[in-house]
Amino acid sequence: MRVAVQLAPIEETLLVPLWARAVEAGRHDAIVRDPRAAAIRGRLDYDFTPLEGARASQVGCCVRARLIDDWVRTFLAAHRSCTVVELGCGLNGRFERVDDGRVRWIDLDLPGAIALRRRFFDDTARCTMLPASVLDSAWMDQVAATQTGPLLFVTEGLLPYLQGDQVQALFGRLADRFPGAGLIFDTMTPLVLRYQRHHDAMRHFDAPFTFGVANDAAVAALEPRLVLEQTTRFHDLLAAHATRLPPLLRWIGVGLGRRLPSIRRAYSIHRARVGSRPPTEGDRYALEGS
Repeated sequence: MRVAVQLAPIEETLLVPLWARAVEAGRHDAIVRDPRAAAIRGRLDYDFTPLEGARASQVGCCVRARLIDDWVRTFLAAHRSCTVVELGCGLNGRFERVDDGRVRWIDLDLPGAIALRRRFFDDTARCTMLPASVLDSAWMDQVAATQTGPLLFVTEGLLPYLQGDQVQALFGRLADRFPGAGLIFDTMTPLVLRYQRHHDAMRHFDAPFTFGVANDAAVAALEPRLVLEQTTRFHDLLAAHATRLPPLLRWIGVGLGRRLPSIRRAYSIHRARVGSRPPTEGDRYALEGS
């Protein structure tokens, strides 16, 4: 039976990375392997046709997912017992891709997104779904009540849809409530916001990007207790798979990006910690994908 899609505009954008991973599942040289994504796409009563030309976004979603998967796996390897909270999880199957058999996992998203997610995923003893807005704080009580071991928050493609003061408030609440927690998140610069109507995928959605920061210093300044430990440029991730990109974007996005810092730094993925103290050397862990 086909599953109807009834989502608010911002919630609807979760279908882009789902579509990207579903397309990737059919490739022998897949950047990220998520066969569940293809099965979900096949059951959704939704017209994905407008996305067929979004080749750059298809590759981009996959290289971003792979990097974050690798970072999460490394965190799990460093902590025998830990908790991961994915904020704005959408229809992502990350838990299934990285599960080490021990991690406690919470998938959080808006109620509409979680309602759709429950058509394809079930709660288990170690992985549960939580319908809530990241802008509320009540969900933090539920996380604190079930947390085991060190804590890692993961956001992917979420913060660009918030306002700057909302991002600051979120980081501040995380630092207040979960000092020392890990945090993975992505940011874009105002340059991306300025040209978002030309975005190959997002131009088909009524959900504009609203949050951008000029540089890494501005990212760190969002919350005084935010300690950036690693930043990876989206440009570099795409450049590693340049042959998958359309020729024009290969020249503009990758070629010019090597020469123009403003393009290379337009979109970044960060690994950080929040809390009352900076991380010690003992807190640090080796990372892949840098």
